[in-house]
Amino acid sequence: MGQVIKSYLGIFFLMVTGMVGIGVVTAGIQSANARNYHADVISEIECSNFNESVLAACQQQAQAQGYSLQIKTMDYDAMGHVKRAEVILDYEYAIPVLNLVTAHQVRGFAK
Repeated sequence: MGQVIKSYLGIFFLMVTGMVGIGVVTAGIQSANARNYHADVISEIECSNFNESVLAACQQQAQAQGYSLQIKTMDYDAMGHVKRAEVILDYEYAIPVLNLVTAHQVRGFAK
């Protein structure tokens, strides 16, 4: 009888460990996706030469994907053209099995 209880308890802990592991891997993938999206946004901003319509489109697209994106234009040249922008992407790092949700942020500059 004691062997049966130990077996079921072992299987239970193995399943819990597996579920937590899957949650951690999923959160890592979501974090990597957010960082890749941030890099893509910076590249798109740089390729458009800081076009205002592209900046607005990037913010709308980020909102549609569940991110919060802030773009702050910073440096101007003698003719008033933007030369640099700070790009801030907010996303949630979530492990649902542990009911753990934290806000993370990725910052970068488009030059």
